[in-house]
Amino acid sequence: MADGASSQSEITNLQSEIAPSAFRAWAVLVVQSFQRHWRVRQMGWVSLVLLALVVSWVAVVSNQPGGWGLPNQRARRGVTYRQAAEQMLPHNRYDLKRYDSKARPPIHPAEVPNPFNPTKNALQSLILSVPHAVMQSEKFLREWAFMNYSRWVILGTFLGFVLPLFTLSYASAAFGTDRESRSLVWLMTRPIPRSGIYLAKFLGTLPWCMAFGTGGFVALCLAGGERGREALALYWPPAVMATVTFAALFHLIGSIFRRPVVVGLIYVFFFEALVPSLPGSLKLLSLTFYARSLMYNEAVDAGYPADMLAVSEPVSALTAWCVLVFATVAITLLGMWLFSRSEYRDDL
Repeated sequence: MADGASSQSEITNLQSEIAPSAFRAWAVLVVQSFQRHWRVRQMGWVSLVLLALVVSWVAVVSNQPGGWGLPNQRARRGVTYRQAAEQMLPHNRYDLKRYDSKARPPIHPAEVPNPFNPTKNALQSLILSVPHAVMQSEKFLREWAFMNYSRWVILGTFLGFVLPLFTLSYASAAFGTDRESRSLVWLMTRPIPRSGIYLAKFLGTLPWCMAFGTGGFVALCLAGGERGREALALYWPPAVMATVTFAALFHLIGSIFRRPVVVGLIYVFFFEALVPSLPGSLKLLSLTFYARSLMYNEAVDAGYPADMLAVSEPVSALTAWCVLVFATVAITLLGMWLFSRSEYRDDL
């Protein structure tokens, strides 16, 4: 009995020597929030499957002979741009087989030569030879292929689909798991300010959003071969910044709504998918617009014909960076303020 009482007193003395610390409790909450995401939930598995499908599509297109380049793209039914350019050369225009109505393709009226009008025929031959001359420019073909890849894979697939889906999957689950397990009220009893709880949950979730958001970006770039590796080196800063901003936004949505995935999907596929391409000032409310503007300016600075990216009236790189950083900080502070003033309970 004496030994038991002695050991109990030692434990009590040891516990009394460890002073309570709100910062230590906050750090433990950050770690616990991170650990809870080890168990990938249903939305995460769906995102991984969709990412695998998208990466497979990019890999298949990139490994085709034409890839993302222009020459082997279809100009019209059964004819590529390279074939169409060759058909406009004089020796193919004088080929009698081209005048057969059953030929595929038959000669176009604008390609019919004018041997009895040398001046008109010479000008016509000069103009029609321009597409073939363009196809011989390695610089143009390389730039066109890279911008075509950037438009469809980076701006379209990554910013419009992969990034929002992954950040929504993990950021919205920060509070969603607590609601499902009915432990949110218990979480409020910790000796941590509510604003600190919100920030801790965000910091614990952010590494997962970064891992899967930017990881999806890296996977798409590696599947794109040479074009993808070039895009990875050029676009990774905007991709990282966009991931952080979307994570802050979906974390806020997850703290407010009981069905954050539904709200997030509506926001992504009805607002972010449409508004960035609209003319006027409404697109200034879209986070995707500023991410696209950053990538547009990166392409311009690298010397590419960035008009192919189809970004409507992009803002400068400095403006886009300032807006995304400010939006991230403002959304986080707003979430901390709302969370600290909202009443939460576990419904039975």
